[in-house]
Amino acid sequence: MNLKHIIISASVLTVGLLSINAVKKGEPKDALDKRKFTITMTEVKEGAAPKKGVEDEFEFKAGKGVFSNFLFEKMEYKWIKYEITKDSTYVDEEQSEGHWTEVEISTTDAADQTLMMKCTIDNFDISGEIKITKKDKLKKKYEFSGKEKAGKKK
Repeated sequence: MNLKHIIISASVLTVGLLSINAVKKGEPKDALDKRKFTITMTEVKEGAAPKKGVEDEFEFKAGKGVFSNFLFEKMEYKWIKYEITKDSTYVDEEQSEGHWTEVEISTTDAADQTLMMKCTIDNFDISGEIKITKKDKLKKKYEFSGKEKAGKKK
């Protein structure tokens, strides 16, 4: 091996080690990573009174997406990628700092149905809506709201 190969190998090894340590294991990768929310999902039908809501849970994992038992059981959606469109902090009337996050989720399944979801997270509260369309025609619409589940103490 000549000096050039040794320098290249050492550089690749150094970059690899630095990138492994760049994100410490267990730390969130984005504002929603490793967060779980208990929600109530209500189907919205035009001209009809809203039915009783269904309890559900949203689980967010960076790199994997969001998972909902309700969406999995009803429409077989597994982990769906999400995109954070707004992530900011603010100060409210009591001078307390809050965290505001807006998320958009969109996917199309094998049956050519498109799921579009928008949600807002204000500190520990979540709310939003889900629209299921096929060929740009609305099939179902849901609204949801809830709170973040309390984490386990370590």
